[in-house]
Amino acid sequence: MKKKTLFLQLVLIASLLFSTVSYAADVNSNRDIPVGGSGQIEMVGTIEPTILSVTMPTFVPFNISSSLSTQNKVISPRIRMKNNSNIPVRIDVSYTKVDLGKLNNVEWSNTGTVKDNQIAIGLKQEETKDEMPTSLSQARWLKANQNQDMNVLILNANQEGALYVVGTLGQNVTDNGTFNVTPTFVVSKTSATD
Repeated sequence: MKKKTLFLQLVLIASLLFSTVSYAADVNSNRDIPVGGSGQIEMVGTIEPTILSVTMPTFVPFNISSSLSTQNKVISPRIRMKNNSNIPVRIDVSYTKVDLGKLNNVEWSNTGTVKDNQIAIGLKQEETKDEMPTSLSQARWLKANQNQDMNVLILNANQEGALYVVGTLGQNVTDNGTFNVTPTFVVSKTSATD
């Protein structure tokens, strides 16, 4: 029994020694290539993961009223978004949960064009720093309770940008009431030219 164990130990040591020598030979081996000759070198690359990090608020209150004289009927704070990554990122809305349950006879518009009993909410990229938009041109409209692949912002490495909530409502929508709009933002790697 002792001879069998000793034999197995010697085989194991020899196997380990051979594999270590073989690996060292592969890594440190050199090959001469004559002038006019050719040869191949295997190169192995490793992709390192990039950490994407964007800072954005978790809660945005806004008011909407038909009494505003501008095309945009929403008063919104500036929604600051900061790319903390060292590569460009795109910020998309993938889904928007809308709850109009507290508003009687009100429907959602996915397009920004509203009928008398409809409301539409979207996002618009800041055009002038710290200035809320008055128009609805280039607004990106949120679609209620359905998947959506809508880009709202592209930020270069370490760049800050901002969005505003914009919207409109039909003439029969009451000025008293509350509703919830919860967009799901997705951050992904992109090129600065997207």
